[in-house]
Amino acid sequence: MITLNKPHCLDQSGALDHLATYPPIGDKGYIGRGMLTPFKKQPGRELLDWQKTFNKSLNRTRATIERVIAHIKSWKVLHTDYRRPYATFKTTISAVIGLIFYALT
Repeated sequence: MITLNKPHCLDQSGALDHLATYPPIGDKGYIGRGMLTPFKKQPGRELLDWQKTFNKSLNRTRATIERVIAHIKSWKVLHTDYRRPYATFKTTISAVIGLIFYALT
């Protein structure tokens, strides 16, 4: 029996195949998949100062992204049927996300 986990499903989906220019950000569970991930502390060793700084910066960015995703998930419009032509869905959701990011800056 195969146990499916998020990294396995991500690998199988091919979702990261087109993101070579800008690697996505992930947590420590995604190490080795071409993503920006925090450094893991090795047993018996401490992280170097620059690694701690990198982890702190990356985790701040990840926290912001997680908050935005949580905010988007709370939208009532995402819990109802999409009432526009399906061919326009990608453009519509991209515009909405762009407006949210613009409002956050």
